[in-house]
Amino acid sequence: MISTVEPVEKSTTGRLAGRSSVLRHGLLPLLLAAEIVFFSLASSTFLTTNNLSNVVINSSDLAVIAAGLTLVVLLGGIDVSTGSMLGVIAWVVATLSQHGTAPVLVIGAAVLAGAVLGSLNGGLIAFGGVSPIIATLGTSAVFSTLLFLLWNSTDVFAAPVSPLLGTGRMGGWPLVGIVVLAVFALLSYLSRQRAYGWHVYAIGNDREGARLLGVKTTRVVFVTYLLLGGCVGLAAVIYAGRVGVVQASSGSELTLSAVAAVVVGGTSILGGEGSVLKTLGGLLFVAVLQNGVVLIGVPPLWNGVLVGVAVALAVWLDIATRRGKGRWR
Repeated sequence: MISTVEPVEKSTTGRLAGRSSVLRHGLLPLLLAAEIVFFSLASSTFLTTNNLSNVVINSSDLAVIAAGLTLVVLLGGIDVSTGSMLGVIAWVVATLSQHGTAPVLVIGAAVLAGAVLGSLNGGLIAFGGVSPIIATLGTSAVFSTLLFLLWNSTDVFAAPVSPLLGTGRMGGWPLVGIVVLAVFALLSYLSRQRAYGWHVYAIGNDREGARLLGVKTTRVVFVTYLLLGGCVGLAAVIYAGRVGVVQASSGSELTLSAVAAVVVGGTSILGGEGSVLKTLGGLLFVAVLQNGVVLIGVPPLWNGVLVGVAVALAVWLDIATRRGKGRWR
């Protein structure tokens, strides 16, 4: 009896896993196509060049964060401090800009500040052994409080430090899109063509196994959070110029959206599966959704609800697929 039952169970599990996998990887194109068709029919301005250009500009800071966050999630980690981290760095950017600091110095200072704050997360997780969610929840609270103290009830206004990182356009299309594509290309190259990327995937699949194979897991984890911090620093430069003002809550709206872009794009929340380029698909879904609901007059509050539902669905499909493959950890 055992010999006849076990193959049936395995076969059923395999079929369910296969269906979950197909649904997981095929759902995003269908949802993206559906929302494009829906918003095109609901708003006559959705498919205009000006609106599509605005989508790129308004999602450029989110895109840079999501690219860096993808590497962290591939490790099997997470970072929920990116929004509050960006707020602190955006305040630095706006303050330096108001004092007439050279653009190259402002950009360098922002990226450096992001790397420092990212290394704080990396240090707690890699060297301190703190759970990624606990570590970044803690630093998120610290960064949020720091921004509130720096803000001190006084808004800090900012202008784009450069047309390339602001609203500059060429032929009607935003120049900042070039920066976003460059970031994705660089991180995709690091993750796919260099030993560092292989180490990231190895750690995400089996950290202990990777260590036994000679991967310096502690160093890779630390460097990955540092890289994410640098991405957040660059995103803060874009954000400050795009929004034009830094307040006590600046950046907080980007945390969930960044996670959504990564997991909806197909990177497993459990680590070891996905890619930086796939995050572009998730980013496009989130950016189109956020733009479309505004055009059709839906209250902005629903943005968070819809993005949250998308995240929950993506994570559920991911876990269902991993269970079927026997990779649930």
